[in-house]
Amino acid sequence: MQLKKIFSRISYVIATLLILTIFAAELSPKINFFTLEKLGLSGMAIAFLVLAGILRKASMVYPEQKQKAVHDTLWMIFLYYLVYLIWILYFDGFYNRTSLETDFQTYFVLKTNFVPFVTIDRYISNISNDAQTGSAILNLVGNLAAFMPMGFFGPRLLRPMRRAWIFVSSLLLLLIGVEGLQLLLRVGSCDVDDVILNLLGALIIYGLVKLPIIRRRLNLLN
Repeated sequence: MQLKKIFSRISYVIATLLILTIFAAELSPKINFFTLEKLGLSGMAIAFLVLAGILRKASMVYPEQKQKAVHDTLWMIFLYYLVYLIWILYFDGFYNRTSLETDFQTYFVLKTNFVPFVTIDRYISNISNDAQTGSAILNLVGNLAAFMPMGFFGPRLLRPMRRAWIFVSSLLLLLIGVEGLQLLLRVGSCDVDDVILNLLGALIIYGLVKLPIIRRRLNLLN
């Protein structure tokens, strides 16, 4: 029992060091990490957080202690995801999140879209163009994947979000706020199709975790 607690703490420390390494690399102009390297380190950090949570749960005696260990671990992973998501949305130069040195009117003309499916249609059309295929797929998949974790963590950590209408309306307001803030800060682009893809990605995961076979397996975590 004591050994499990020790290894749990070691796993938390390793996860923390990995997360600090990721953000140090993001903030330092002298360190260049490719996207796959960042994803790899993030995956390792999350894996160590999960391992720490499993060991912590195994070292507990009472059911409420075990449930708290799982709950705390999920919150740690969720908060890391939120912080990294905010970085990518507003600060990451790799995704052109630096504020544009243009006036608001120019930004509005070049970087906004309020007509549904215009950008999505362009992405799909560009997939057949060899020069644009990679960028088109990255944008489609990236926007779908960006808020997928919300479909898992939202209902598990926030009880009201288990109701579909609350989940959809809350996430929709959040996504509109995200795009509106990008517009005000003039970072990235303000696009209604981003909202559509982000919401769709989250709903895919939300629907999957509602399936009885997946729900039963997730209940084993508690």
